[in-house]
Amino acid sequence: MDIRERVVELIKKKDSDLPTLPAVVDRIIGAASDSKTTTEELAEIISFDQGITNKLLVLANSVYYGQRTKVDTIKRSITVIGFDEIIGIALAMSILSSFSDKSGLALDMKVLWIHAIGVATAAKELAKRTNPSIADKVFIPALLHDMGKVILSIYFKEEYIEVRQKAIEQKKTLYVMENEILKINHASLAALLMKRWNFPNSILMPCRFHHNPEKCPIKLQHMTLIINLADYLCQKAGIGHSGNPVPVTVKNSFQKVGTNAQILRMIIEKLKKKEDQIKEFFRITTE
Repeated sequence: MDIRERVVELIKKKDSDLPTLPAVVDRIIGAASDSKTTTEELAEIISFDQGITNKLLVLANSVYYGQRTKVDTIKRSITVIGFDEIIGIALAMSILSSFSDKSGLALDMKVLWIHAIGVATAAKELAKRTNPSIADKVFIPALLHDMGKVILSIYFKEEYIEVRQKAIEQKKTLYVMENEILKINHASLAALLMKRWNFPNSILMPCRFHHNPEKCPIKLQHMTLIINLADYLCQKAGIGHSGNPVPVTVKNSFQKVGTNAQILRMIIEKLKKKEDQIKEFFRITTE
């Protein structure tokens, strides 16, 4: 059985070694899939998990969101942080905590998560400037876009170490080297995992195609382009590390997104200035 077959079997087998996500995650995914979910309903869902609730309250009061008055209810934290952002953060915290007892990883999860927060931050900034209607929606897939790397790092450690080493030696992206050695990449793997967990396409598809946005369904293509470009900007700003030795974006990405080089430089500088806040975000959500 080759590596690709082993990866697919791990994801698709119901009795595989993958951890079972907390029950609250199913309800959060359901909320993300239903456009009629209200703030009150989301607050009720999240309140069933005291750990997530406490972290979100601390996060809402952090310098990242810069509130002058204390946020002391989960409903208020949803208003401060944002409906879709709350969903994304809650999902990410639950997923990461489910793998937290794993050790000896091929990638540093701390810097990978900081990178993910930076990409979500940059993606929201890009969306506000180019497509405000998706500025909130883009945060979730941007935050979760590298989830496949977590699985490869944990369950295929030796193989993924080889992928990383070859990528560094040959100055290629992880995505390209994954395809060459593993015959599957972290984006495809994330999509398989999200399908198993019943994620909506609005999250699954941008994660699946964040390295080749032109293949994404047209309705979600601009969002996917934004995540691709945000990933590049975050790497250029040096926020966390995705494990990728070569920052790369699709050809003419900033024109396709609808921005310019001056704005990109400005966003890179904003990311650098916000690095401490991003690290505080990481500390709160993972401690």
